[in-house]
Amino acid sequence: HMFESVLKTYPKRTDLWSIYIDQEIKLREHPRIKNLFERITHMEIPVKKMKFIFKKYMDYEIQYGDDASIEQVKQKAMDYVSSKM
Repeated sequence: HMFESVLKTYPKRTDLWSIYIDQEIKLREHPRIKNLFERITHMEIPVKKMKFIFKKYMDYEIQYGDDASIEQVKQKAMDYVSSKM
């Protein structure tokens, strides 16, 4: 996969992650999308960029997920914020 090789070279480029995720959303590759979100939300990237990623994750879950998956993303975001305090 082209994006995987680019991300290996530039792992903290959230713009590239975002494009990759958008592409997978268009293809409706839901297991791969969740995997991508899980990977990036466990990385050490600036808080401002992580906020963007969590917003994108939440929007995705609101559109394609269920109440449980939405709550999971909310909890992950709260855990992330707590870890930064």
